[in-house]
Amino acid sequence: MGQKIQDWWLTLPRRQQLLAVLGGLSVLLVGGWLMLRQPAPAALPAAIPPATTSSRSSSHSLATGNQTQPTATSQASSHDTRVFVDVQGAVRHPGLYQFSPEMRVADAIKAAGGLVARADRQQINLATRLTDQQQLYLPLKGEKRPAAATSGSSPATSPSGATAGSSSGSATVVNLNTATVTDLQQLTGVGAKKAQKIVDYRTEHGSFQSVADLAQVPGFGEKTVANLQDQLTT
Repeated sequence: MGQKIQDWWLTLPRRQQLLAVLGGLSVLLVGGWLMLRQPAPAALPAAIPPATTSSRSSSHSLATGNQTQPTATSQASSHDTRVFVDVQGAVRHPGLYQFSPEMRVADAIKAAGGLVARADRQQINLATRLTDQQQLYLPLKGEKRPAAATSGSSPATSPSGATAGSSSGSATVVNLNTATVTDLQQLTGVGAKKAQKIVDYRTEHGSFQSVADLAQVPGFGEKTVANLQDQLTT
């Protein structure tokens, strides 16, 4: 078959042979050019390893955080730093107030509405630090500072407003000029309302000059004062 093709080729005119050669070369060139233009295969993405380690560590950290949070909360709640003080005496709004540990007598006075006009400023130390369960008594002019009180503050129990009797069983004696509402409720037949009336009268009018002056307080007649005579002092 190769001989036949060769004989056929030799019988062709010179011009046709040249055209056939050029046509073959053109086909080869176009084919090679098309092969070179084909895009390279896209690179496959790198295999991503399963995130087992990071997931476990994240889960562990979350679990640890959840376990430690209640512990921190319980520790914070176990250290109660609140300070409760019973502010009494020459202030506009006596009562129980809450403070932070660094606060002073000046803060207590401000919280209770400030001092009344008859307050004895000379007996009050504004710089004294407040303590929890303290009863702070601010004296009026003319009142003697209670013996147990120092620098404008007093112990948590009583500012010497009530003096306990001896071991023989004598009755408690209450000082009208220094007693708080709580102290006055120790008197026979005196409740919270009557005790508050005594404190309000003392705040407005000043110290009682004698036990008999108690009759000037609304709700206290001469008979009531006479019955309380042995339980009171000024």
